[in-house]
Amino acid sequence: MLGIEWLESLANFEADRSVVPSSLESVRSAASVLGGTESGLRFIHVAGTNGKGSVAAAAAVLLGDMGFRVGLFRSPHLCRLEERVMIDAVPVAAERLDQELCQLAAMTEQKLVPQLTHFEALFVAALSVFSLEGCEIAVVEVGMGGRDDATNIIDAEVAVITSIGHDHLPQLGPELTDVLDHKLGIVHDGATVCIGALLPELRSIAMQRLALNPTIWIEDLAIERFPGVGGQEIVEHSPLGDRSFFVPLFGLAAAWNVVLAVLAVEALLGQRLSSERIESGLARLHLPGCFEVLRGEHILVVDTAHNPEAAASLGLTLVETFGSENSVGVVFGMSHDRDPSEFLRSLAIVDVEAFGLLDCGVSVPVLWKAATEVYPEARILDWSHELRSVGELIGSLGTEVVLITGSHCACGTVLCKDPPKLLLDES
Repeated sequence: MLGIEWLESLANFEADRSVVPSSLESVRSAASVLGGTESGLRFIHVAGTNGKGSVAAAAAVLLGDMGFRVGLFRSPHLCRLEERVMIDAVPVAAERLDQELCQLAAMTEQKLVPQLTHFEALFVAALSVFSLEGCEIAVVEVGMGGRDDATNIIDAEVAVITSIGHDHLPQLGPELTDVLDHKLGIVHDGATVCIGALLPELRSIAMQRLALNPTIWIEDLAIERFPGVGGQEIVEHSPLGDRSFFVPLFGLAAAWNVVLAVLAVEALLGQRLSSERIESGLARLHLPGCFEVLRGEHILVVDTAHNPEAAASLGLTLVETFGSENSVGVVFGMSHDRDPSEFLRSLAIVDVEAFGLLDCGVSVPVLWKAATEVYPEARILDWSHELRSVGELIGSLGTEVVLITGSHCACGTVLCKDPPKLLLDES
């Protein structure tokens, strides 16, 4: 896998926040030489602080169920690099991705294209794969921000802004208005915009910025939810009429993300989808690490929430789904100098009986201090050097519900012990 080895040798912003991204001109030049920008692909481009991965995946699965050949670019991955580059809800073969990366590596060595970072090179290779494999539509998730992100070389017909939160303020801020400006940077002339709930002051700015773009505001809709076994029924009320559909996802945030995905698909296709079409299209949607419930000896919930806004949503969904009577243990690891105390306070679970701490960049002593501050009665276990199986570790918490959260690293520790799941639930 010489191409993937070359990719892993490149400067990687996800691992090192000091890495400086290339210019969009450099990324566009590389994509043009490799051929990925000349494919005639139609694009949905998804940005946002939280929810963009779920929205992108749901839109891709829905389009695929309607008969389109759909590429999906997402990040980061839980288990394998190929999870970031998917066609028809299946990760591309490592060998296929490696071929494109080998081509890009050779062109870079010959100075036919500029030197790129890890994320940029992977995106350029993904566009080429989508083109050569006959994709008609590509759904692209922004890496970070939007305006200056490598993915912004595409000219998307539909742009989605899921949310504006405080994560990445050091890189995109210092104010939320600056974050909004970065996200809105993916909106090109003529694009239709689907935009999630915003603070009133941000909505006012967005309305001014989007005056010349057809814009669908999710706040103009209302939904009711009826949680059930395996998911929830969503009843959507809009000026175009009511519709209802069951989705195999839990929680309020997931419901709004699904609605945003449906709106984006409708905007791209220029048609309103029926309740039956939506429910059928999303019936087998499965999002690893997005409030993923694994039942066995314990109820295991895996969620990649990694900032306070996502933690608050996760805590509410956990209580809604399982109530507050069960004993809870948390497997916890955070990355990139995030504040674990703020995360745990936002999670707002009434009582956590035990923690298993993982070193995912934020050291165990820092996590330990945060856990004891927020949950002084909890048992705390340092798992940073444990060599036992995941099952043994989870069993040692001794709780009825085990929540794995805080980062993709923490969730991957559990999920990657088995072959990674697809976006479609094959059961």
